[in-house]
Amino acid sequence: MSSLMDFNDIQELLGAFIAETNEFLQALETQLLAMEQIETAEARKSTIKEMFRAAHSIKGSALMFGFQSLSTAAHRIEDCFAILRDRQEDTPLSSRAITQLLQGVDLLKKLTAQSTALVQEQKAEDPKDFQEDLEAIARIKQELESECGELKEPADWMQKHPANTGVIQTIFKQDLPPIFNRLETELSQMQEENLEKSSQVFNEIYYQLSGLAAMLQLSELGQIAESLRTAVDTPNLSIEDVKKLGWAIAQNLETLREQVLQELPIVLQPMEIPHPNPDVAISPVPSPPEILPSDKPPTVPPADPSLLPTSSPSESGVKPTIRVELDRLTELVDLVGELVINRTHLEVQETQLRAEVKRLRRHIRDLNQFGVQLREEYDRLAGEKSHQGRHSAHPLGFDALEMDHYTEFHETARETIETTQAIAHSSAKIDEVALNLDRSTDRLRRICDRLRSQVMQLRVVSFSRAVDHLPRAIRDMSRTYDKDVNLLLIGRDTKIDESLLHALRDPLVHLVRNAFDHGIETPEKRKAAGKPPNGQIEIEARHQGGQTIITISDDGQGIDPETIRSRLVELNLVSEEQALELSLNELYDFLFWSGFSTQSEVTDLSGRGVGLDIVRSNLRQVRGTVKVDSRLGRGTTFIIKLPLMLSISDALLVRIEHHTLALPLDAVEEILHVNASEIQMAMHQPMLRWREEYIRLVPLNHLLHYNESSRDVPSPIPVGEDYMPVLVLSSSEGILAIVVDRLIGQQELVVKPLPQPLSKPTGILGCTILGDGEVVSILDVDDLIGQLHPHIQKAVVLPPETPQNRISPGPHPPVPLLPPLPSQPQILVIDDSYTIRQMLSLTLTRARYRVAQAKDGQDALEQLHHGLKCALIIADIEMPRMDGFEFLAAVKENAHFSDIPVAMLTSRSGAKHRQRAMELGAVQYFTKPYNERQLLEAIAQLIGATL
Repeated sequence: MSSLMDFNDIQELLGAFIAETNEFLQALETQLLAMEQIETAEARKSTIKEMFRAAHSIKGSALMFGFQSLSTAAHRIEDCFAILRDRQEDTPLSSRAITQLLQGVDLLKKLTAQSTALVQEQKAEDPKDFQEDLEAIARIKQELESECGELKEPADWMQKHPANTGVIQTIFKQDLPPIFNRLETELSQMQEENLEKSSQVFNEIYYQLSGLAAMLQLSELGQIAESLRTAVDTPNLSIEDVKKLGWAIAQNLETLREQVLQELPIVLQPMEIPHPNPDVAISPVPSPPEILPSDKPPTVPPADPSLLPTSSPSESGVKPTIRVELDRLTELVDLVGELVINRTHLEVQETQLRAEVKRLRRHIRDLNQFGVQLREEYDRLAGEKSHQGRHSAHPLGFDALEMDHYTEFHETARETIETTQAIAHSSAKIDEVALNLDRSTDRLRRICDRLRSQVMQLRVVSFSRAVDHLPRAIRDMSRTYDKDVNLLLIGRDTKIDESLLHALRDPLVHLVRNAFDHGIETPEKRKAAGKPPNGQIEIEARHQGGQTIITISDDGQGIDPETIRSRLVELNLVSEEQALELSLNELYDFLFWSGFSTQSEVTDLSGRGVGLDIVRSNLRQVRGTVKVDSRLGRGTTFIIKLPLMLSISDALLVRIEHHTLALPLDAVEEILHVNASEIQMAMHQPMLRWREEYIRLVPLNHLLHYNESSRDVPSPIPVGEDYMPVLVLSSSEGILAIVVDRLIGQQELVVKPLPQPLSKPTGILGCTILGDGEVVSILDVDDLIGQLHPHIQKAVVLPPETPQNRISPGPHPPVPLLPPLPSQPQILVIDDSYTIRQMLSLTLTRARYRVAQAKDGQDALEQLHHGLKCALIIADIEMPRMDGFEFLAAVKENAHFSDIPVAMLTSRSGAKHRQRAMELGAVQYFTKPYNERQLLEAIAQLIGATL
């Protein structure tokens, strides 16, 4: 290869080889892990075939680059999958076999790295360096043969073409069916009157088959083509004889195709040539040279290229692709961002043009009116002049009736009137141009949106690329350390920038190892704590407000703040007095210090104090952040926030003092105009009643600590002095109401993170440029809310307000706002009031319960019959279709649902209703309005008693 291309060309091709091989290796690992969960034999066979093809592709690519050892190793792994494919039993693979195959994939990864490194260093491959790994893979194959049976010898045609088996199968799968379909169609329609046409079709099919046989060097296909040639070339065959032979040929073609696709030996049925009939003749065709079993394909008569089978990329299922450098894609994405900014600027100018056209039209109306007055005055003066002219002689002897007399004023007036008409005509043209510009701008907006959508997909990859290797790591650690841990991946298809993959991979590995070692308890401890013996780690990725949010949660023992305090004192990092004064945030921050660990002993997994330090360091390189949230005995959540390299999203522009700021629109729950009398005080904290609960109300300028100069622009939304604009913001940190001075409006913005070396300011997500050129900061809603509530948001659910139950001063019980894990109990809420359902669901979600909703008893019963699993049901009594009593009776009568505890939550507080509910089997009876803390405590007791 080196003699045909220079080193740079080889390096470019090598990059494509490495990327493709890594994709195949990751696919092998993922599919092997999936084999443990697959239950059906058909799905197992399909997965094994996919793994066989992946190993085969690695083998062929390695051989092309001259990586002999890697090709040999891939060939042996391919044989392993062939053993699994050909085994008689369709039982699931043993865990030991999967582990051995995973070890084989690891060896392929090692050999790939070694082989490519030799090329980059321009060194020759020494087989001795790879001997040990090749022997290890050979042992894996031997052990697999002892468990599943020996590898079957491939068919003769596969042995002759070991490197082209896949190509032959692809051709037979895609190109052969149209040929024998055409043959069968012609045979079924063959008649005496169209013998010549049928003969021409048979000739074309013969050339197609003989061309394929020569190209693929398949003598069996050549035999079928020769049979068709004989049928066409033999004189005086009857139509019945031709059809009989033709159907036998078609059957052999179908049989040959199935045998090739299933990699079986080729066995053809005999095709007897009938005796000639002198009354019928079919036009003969020239005899091609005999197909010889030699190394070189025989020479065949030149065929019409239109008759040879061809397949387009869409028909073959393979789309053509190219590889592009990431820097070029980055530049392209940046240009799209600039295009959107300039498009916004154009829209602003177009709006200004429309306003000027409207103003010009108004002035022209005034000018037209002046022109009418001027014409009237002109006519009046002309009449007076005409009357006076009767008594004066014209130089040429004409009187005033015979010829008009004009003065300089008349000329000026006429020119003014004509100019007014010309301006009016030009104004109409400008109006038309403005209308066309408006339409063009709208088309440009749609094209920009499509271009943006397509370009943004060029440099993003699925989040699965960053986490697909983690199930393997969890599996290995579970077997090594005797823990049963499940890994749940949510949002695998979430798109993230490819440049973030490298920076994200190590942090995710360390956080998962941390959750496994520090978080998940041993099965014995989990049982003693009333938990299921198998732990769960959940990784979720999603987009929110111009950021990528990744959460890593576990249902383990949580982080004990007192353990951190004592460890800090033990390591002499702080004094005992200082440790007692540290807040929860400050304690969690020590976890990311280099060398700090809560473990006193160093193990293979932890104790060195480097894991979380690497997490924070790597994330800082890509301007990411990480936060910790933990509940003792319930679990820990790490929240990673990564800025998008370029995000184009909708935002709400607001004004505070003399500053224009942008808020991500997806974080704005509601926009309110609040009267000052609606605000209540709890101690010194303003509170606002919103959706049956009180939330904190804070002026936005109190949350920001930055000054910037900006010109003041009046708001297009006039707000009365007695009212103030309020935005209700929601994020993973909680809910908060903020006060702004003015609302400007919604606008599509290009979110750009602050460039290096600037660090991310608190509360600022990035910046953008408006259409008029103004630079505007985009706020980070999570940071804003987190300033007031680092980990929890205090909210008090209240009954309808009365003078007796207004919010009182003093603290209220905190309600955590952590996302519930799938392993947490699920509660079914049944109520015909949407507000009550939402309010109760919010309360339960904050307490880390999963919540399902039903609008009445009938709806709830249907959900249960469809497989809804829940640990508790909370039902209202008075509902349409099926009330609470009817639902309770139906549940208790059903053997599948009778064990689910049902609690009633109703405004009926009478003894008669309570007694009826208890008789039907209710475990608890709550009345509205309820006390949130007492309700949650009672729910925890009810669920704890059933687990």
